[in-house]
Amino acid sequence: MISWIPTDSVALLAAEEAEWMEWPSVPFPEYTHDRLREFAHYLLSASGGDLSAGLPALSSSGLYTLLVVVARTAGVGGEPTTLDRRIAAQLPAVTPALLAELRRRDYRGLGDDPTGPVHRGRLLQLVGAFTPLAPLGATFHQRQKMSGACPFCSGAEMLQVSLPAVTWRCFGCDRSGGLREFAECLLTRALQVLERSAAPGHLS
Repeated sequence: MISWIPTDSVALLAAEEAEWMEWPSVPFPEYTHDRLREFAHYLLSASGGDLSAGLPALSSSGLYTLLVVVARTAGVGGEPTTLDRRIAAQLPAVTPALLAELRRRDYRGLGDDPTGPVHRGRLLQLVGAFTPLAPLGATFHQRQKMSGACPFCSGAEMLQVSLPAVTWRCFGCDRSGGLREFAECLLTRALQVLERSAAPGHLS
């Protein structure tokens, strides 16, 4: 029986109901501003100032943290987050490189079970970095689904995450998928934002 509630699965079940939870998650920590800033400074230092060059040495956790740094710095889901101007200067190069690296690894570092606790925890962590998630209601079945605003179309409460299936869907823009698709949507949107703001020829 499960006797704990993942820290990133906020408000899913009351403490006394934890033993009935059927989908535990790895409790990945929240992506706070301070955590992202510290990670960015470390990576800039470790990579000699070249974020793209440092990608192969990153763990899966590091890649996803950088993904959040890149997407937030580009302004996906809201106003751009200021972490370090050196990161902003490298966005046109590191964003497509990060997308390629995530696809190359094919998420093998996140476990073999696509509906397992590692994928579930990572999806909750990643989606939660761009929109607050809350259960659809108070019943047992309603707590199996989380909802929030979509960071891709800004549809209020249109995004839903299914915990048992470890999938998500926006009923506003009709995007859907699992962890891989959400990560790719973030980076694709970051590239679109950069292309709109860049001078002609700035991106290849």
